[in-house]
Amino acid sequence: MPGLQPEQPKPASRSQTILLVDDDAYFLAWLSTFLEGEGFAVLKANHAQEALQKCAKHAGPIHLLLTDLLLPPKALQLQMDKPASPRMHGLQLMRAIVDMRPNVRAILMSGHSDQELVALKISREGHTFLRKPFGLDTLLWTANAVLGHPQVG
Repeated sequence: MPGLQPEQPKPASRSQTILLVDDDAYFLAWLSTFLEGEGFAVLKANHAQEALQKCAKHAGPIHLLLTDLLLPPKALQLQMDKPASPRMHGLQLMRAIVDMRPNVRAILMSGHSDQELVALKISREGHTFLRKPFGLDTLLWTANAVLGHPQVG
């Protein structure tokens, strides 16, 4: 029935940039392709350190951070004489990026249950959250809502 679905927020313009962070290369490519097809500019990162580097180097604004909550280190480090790469989960990454860019909005996502996240001491802290798997319409609606685009109609 046409009137039962939520109206899709429509962006005033599609010049927004999204920093997309996920350690699953297939998922990262799939979401990136979809978002670019919807007119967003997408910066892709497959771990927290790469996301921080892209955030620091990107000359223009970053409007939205879309990040997985569980971000494993980029590589297993076995050598004892080298310091380990700092491990950072999505909430910590979000805080670091907000420190760099106070106007950025964020959506957290995870395929893990709330119990698994609690066991790992990772909280969503009331932030906008998408449970994987989610539909592309849900992602687009949520992104537009978080970016503050007006409702249609």
